[in-house]
Amino acid sequence: MKFIHCADLHLDSPYKGLRYLPEPILKRIQESTFVSFRKIVTKAIVENVNFIIIAGDLFDGEQRSLRAQSFLQNEFQRLYNHEIAVYIVHGNHDHLQGRWAHLQWPPNVHVFAGGAPSSYDVIDSNGFKLATIHGFSYEQRVITENRLPLFPSKEGDDPHIGILHGSVEGGREHEAYAPFAIQDLFHKQYDYWALGHIHKRSVLHDFPPVVYAGNIQGRNPKETGPKGCEIVEWKHGRMQHTFYRSDDVCWLEETITLTDSLQMPEFIQVCEEVKERCRDQERATFVRFILRGSTSILDETDSLFLEELLENLQEQELDREAFVYPYAIRNETTSPSYEKYLREDSGFISDLLKKGEEMERADFQEVMKELFHQKKARSYLTTFTEEEEKQTIEEAETLLLHFLLKK
Repeated sequence: MKFIHCADLHLDSPYKGLRYLPEPILKRIQESTFVSFRKIVTKAIVENVNFIIIAGDLFDGEQRSLRAQSFLQNEFQRLYNHEIAVYIVHGNHDHLQGRWAHLQWPPNVHVFAGGAPSSYDVIDSNGFKLATIHGFSYEQRVITENRLPLFPSKEGDDPHIGILHGSVEGGREHEAYAPFAIQDLFHKQYDYWALGHIHKRSVLHDFPPVVYAGNIQGRNPKETGPKGCEIVEWKHGRMQHTFYRSDDVCWLEETITLTDSLQMPEFIQVCEEVKERCRDQERATFVRFILRGSTSILDETDSLFLEELLENLQEQELDREAFVYPYAIRNETTSPSYEKYLREDSGFISDLLKKGEEMERADFQEVMKELFHQKKARSYLTTFTEEEEKQTIEEAETLLLHFLLKK
């Protein structure tokens, strides 16, 4: 048995804060949620999965657009043509009290009712029971009670899957809707928990898997990094899952550290090199540059220069399919003269910077010892050369200054 777990499609997101973008760039991001879900459907067909789970918020609002519904109807029909079922719960954004033109879904689509959890048996074309799926839709926008106690416990040997659009207790990423504790999930003895509501992919537990698939497409600068779905397979009596990336647009944030020896032509070249490093031939990219470090090249230059640089970097991308569009440059650099003043002062920051200057190799290695004792860290780290140790200390000073002096 194989299935796909996705969540938080948010079709027809308005992107109100991005209206300033050039038309072709704006159009790309407006279409991105549709493109991403179409990729997921295509992947489901290629992988020959048995079904797809959508764990809430198919639509961005309670008034679902006709276009978004028609799009889903067509994609569900594609799945129906390949005998792939769809199991849906509606979340807080697309709850059941919303108003919309009700289109008829194909017979392969199963929507969980609001209120208490209900269950579906997944039956294949030969009449064999593959799994039992449990879940509920939001009958209203806000659900604050924990409905986990209402889920039935597992019975029988066939795999059981829970769908839950809600917040893990203690999480701060989103509003605390349908809150639950991870330990309480285990009491149901399900083999997989397909979670929705949190837009950042997160594996809360490995066995049994408790997984937030995240949203399928980043829609703003806060939703950075790869987006997609989980491909889940029942093998050897347990669920195994892998991430499949489907986003058509990716949001990134890149830090550029400047030094006082860097000249203006070199600075422009560095920006262009970082932009090129962000390029992905499979998708478009939006990136924000964060300038940090100690430099004087920006001291005597007003903000107009950075605006002109940003416009120039943007214009280079307008005709590219796999564009890298810098949407902002944020200057967080400090001037060497101010840093010199801080070093010569008698306050806390001065003492901190002097400590960095006095740090010996033995001190550095003692600090790093604990990190090298961790198995996961050792797989990524090698021993530092003397030059690398010095560079690491300087970068740490720059970072400390940034956080201590930022307003």
